[in-house]
Amino acid sequence: MMALIQPRDDTLELRRAIVSRLKADNTVTALTPRIYGRDVPANPVWPFVRYGVPDTRPFEASGYGGSDSAITVHAFAKGPDETGTATLAAAIVESLSADTLPLADGITLVSLDWTRTQILEEGDDFHAVIEFSVITG
Repeated sequence: MMALIQPRDDTLELRRAIVSRLKADNTVTALTPRIYGRDVPANPVWPFVRYGVPDTRPFEASGYGGSDSAITVHAFAKGPDETGTATLAAAIVESLSADTLPLADGITLVSLDWTRTQILEEGDDFHAVIEFSVITG
């Protein structure tokens, strides 16, 4: 009889791995070296990136037990238009589309898919909300 593998909440491991991946990406860090998890300085220097609040559900499949997470990465840059923010957002999408994350032993990346980017105008500043669907097993 096959052992039942239970779902596992990989929320914190995903944050650590995604922030590590972005910090190790030369294209992203050439645009900004300021990449944060949840702790952003009170008055951050722009441009910068921060990890958003995830929405995580259990994931179960034959031989896998893990998490199905909707995650966001936020990119912030100054104007005069959205070019800087869009360029940073595209670099983040490219970095995470490599389907490789430095996950802890025992955690497998089943899929990592970019689902959308929305750029918001906030006066002379721009904010990109980049959304991904991530399944771990």
